[in-house]
Amino acid sequence: MISMSLSDVPQFPRGFLLADYPIEAPSSFVPGPLLDNFYVHPWTNVRVAGNRDLFVIILGHCVPTSPDQNDDPANDLLACLRISEGNFLRELNNYSGRHAIIFGSLGDIRVVNDATAMRAVFYADQGGVIASHALLVERALGGEIRRDDLPFKYGYPGNLTPYSRTRLLTANTYYWMTAHVVRRFWPVAPPLPLTVDEAASLALEAATTAMLSMARDRSIKIALTSGVDSRTILAVGLNAGLDFEAYTYGDARDTLRDRLFAKDLAASVNVPHVVVGRPEQSEALNEALDNAHYQAHHAKHVGGLMEFFSEPHDVAVTGNLLEIGRDNYYLARRDGHPAPITAEAMSRLHQRTMGKRMKSSLEKYGLDRFSSISQAAFDSFIKETGYIHSVGILDPFDQFYWEHWMGAWHGTAMNERDFYAEAFIPFNSRRIFEALIGVTREERDRSAVFYRMLELVDPRLLKLPVNPKQWPPKT
Repeated sequence: MISMSLSDVPQFPRGFLLADYPIEAPSSFVPGPLLDNFYVHPWTNVRVAGNRDLFVIILGHCVPTSPDQNDDPANDLLACLRISEGNFLRELNNYSGRHAIIFGSLGDIRVVNDATAMRAVFYADQGGVIASHALLVERALGGEIRRDDLPFKYGYPGNLTPYSRTRLLTANTYYWMTAHVVRRFWPVAPPLPLTVDEAASLALEAATTAMLSMARDRSIKIALTSGVDSRTILAVGLNAGLDFEAYTYGDARDTLRDRLFAKDLAASVNVPHVVVGRPEQSEALNEALDNAHYQAHHAKHVGGLMEFFSEPHDVAVTGNLLEIGRDNYYLARRDGHPAPITAEAMSRLHQRTMGKRMKSSLEKYGLDRFSSISQAAFDSFIKETGYIHSVGILDPFDQFYWEHWMGAWHGTAMNERDFYAEAFIPFNSRRIFEALIGVTREERDRSAVFYRMLELVDPRLLKLPVNPKQWPPKT
């Protein structure tokens, strides 16, 4: 067993680095399988099938969503790849987990990540390097590393990063490293219309299967708040029949309601609950976090979470991705915002979601200057990811939220979670998300599928209100 403490500061934990020329990897990294100039952090879960003539290398966790699947994804995916690349990519829709998959053959290497790019993958703008962290790409390129001062929130615009030489691989595409080309492989057809009961049953069974697979030989800890998403994750844990504990972090007034409520909710279904403390963090840990991610998400709480988890291969289960199942741009639609299918519309929508708190930073930087840079970034995103070829298959607002918000914000933020646990969301599967967005817009707006899952698992989960204005309630 590996233990952690605040004195243990991993560098680029759960990371990887691959280049087509000799490079210097971080000192803690070890050689990866099959390929030259390939290195991984010791905590990185690696599964490999095949040989240099044809291979599948899974970095992270790739878990089944159907009881009919074997729990040997590397070999199963290799069998699909032997049939065709298309067959391999279609089969990926049926897996959950957070992962990057390097596949192909020596001299024909490609990389794809999970359904929402929850496992961030970065690549060099000039080609030749892929990595789990933007700074690892920059270091492999050599020379001066420059980071721009563009203010941003909820993801850097487009598929760019603050480093001009490094780009982000967004969801539903893969990077053909050998040819230095990004190719889109999904969506290919609109989601099938489903009833709430059909979607809830499919999603619950699939997420439960994924949770059971991920829990094998690992401790499970579920993040819990007063919202419906984390309560749905709690339901999956209960449905799986697992022993687990719930946790809530935060020490400011804005998380007080969640901390108090989560304790009572957990108690109502007989689940242990812990409020995670916030010890002082060392300069070494803060520096390592800065290197791991270019915009802090919950960095100031990582030290406390490292103490709480103690064993880095425990599983931290969260529910953020369930937002894809709702209409998160409802207000933008209501206000007549143009569909995000052009660089200008994407830039305006991204700026809108950054919120009022960013207004002064944007004005100081220069609104016209910011808009120009942002539009150029989204224009690059559209062209490089083949975005325009998928317009009309999914609702444009849904697709933009899925591929940009979740990829450029949530996926990159997960690098902070790597310091203390295996980040996992059991619903992270295209198969599941297709079901969630297959119900009507009205049913999505009221989270009908999620409430139905709660009913199916345990009616006690609905006895306490969702997002109450105050907790405990006034007597």
